[in-house]
Amino acid sequence: MCLQFIHQTFDTATTINMKKTKTLILLAIGILSFSCKKETKNEGDVKKPAIEIEAYKVKAQELDNIIKTTGNIQPGEMIELKCEVAGRIDRLNISEGKLVRKGTILVQIDDSELQAQLRKLQAQLKLAEETEARKKELLAINGISKVEYDEAYTDLETTKADIDLTNSKIRKSRIVAPFDGTIGLRSVSEGAYVSVGTTISSLVQLDPLKIEFNVPEKYATYIHDGMPVDFNIVGSSKTYQAKVYAFQAQITQESRSLTIRAIMANPKAEVIPGAFADLKIQLEKINKAMMIPTYCLVPLMNGQNLYVIKNNFASLVQVETGIRTADQIQIISGISEGDTIASTGLLALKDKMPVIVKKIIKE
Repeated sequence: MCLQFIHQTFDTATTINMKKTKTLILLAIGILSFSCKKETKNEGDVKKPAIEIEAYKVKAQELDNIIKTTGNIQPGEMIELKCEVAGRIDRLNISEGKLVRKGTILVQIDDSELQAQLRKLQAQLKLAEETEARKKELLAINGISKVEYDEAYTDLETTKADIDLTNSKIRKSRIVAPFDGTIGLRSVSEGAYVSVGTTISSLVQLDPLKIEFNVPEKYATYIHDGMPVDFNIVGSSKTYQAKVYAFQAQITQESRSLTIRAIMANPKAEVIPGAFADLKIQLEKINKAMMIPTYCLVPLMNGQNLYVIKNNFASLVQVETGIRTADQIQIISGISEGDTIASTGLLALKDKMPVIVKKIIKE
């Protein structure tokens, strides 16, 4: 419209003098400028249309701060039964897979030579004691020199030391159960000759059992003695319970995690050491946590955001998030209980845009 007016003005200018032509051109430019400004102003005055959305009413609720991890089940105690001396197995009191009590003799190596040597030393001990006693009396009346008495005393102490050494070898010739446990599979038979360090079997304590697992370092401050731990194992639908009894004194540098051990009763031997465990640990209970559906979040460059609805307008608000569950997430700051947030139309919404809330979800 503006261009058409200028064209008509120039056609008219060709029929009049130059002075009038200049005046008409200036007039046309002024009219054109005013018309364009008016059109621009009218375009800016157009209001954005409101869009229909659904919204969620923020409500505080109880929240269990639970983490899940995995661990390995370990025996309460476990040793390998190995020979400390070489010799022939004289007695093998091992029933594979059976429970034995503490103090039971499990393996006896032939110690007949050691027993004979012990008797010999005991006879020598009696003679050495008598000799030392006589020379002590003679020394008291200056009947012998101090050197002669010292030799008798040395012989006595040497014999005692030899007896202690022989008794030690006799003790090492048998393997005694150091705790109540279950015998594993044996690798030798009675009558076999074994050398020092030969593994005969194993002894495993099945009650109680230990569970070792790791948690990320950000949860390390929550861990304490007696903390309950629930876990499941493959092949069983039952949930078992254990309690934390110890944890590492420092964070593992490689994995940035804390190593923890829990203990559990296993009187019926339902759980077998070496099994893989899925653990669930409740770190804390939050009485008033603001939980919203995860899909309400709007991730932007500055972080996580929500559209808060007030007076039929959507305002973009940055929030700080916390614990995440399967379909909800905790909002730590940025909104308050009772606020209404947009749950649909998030891609079409913009800050300060008018909206029409057609449905409010309260649960």
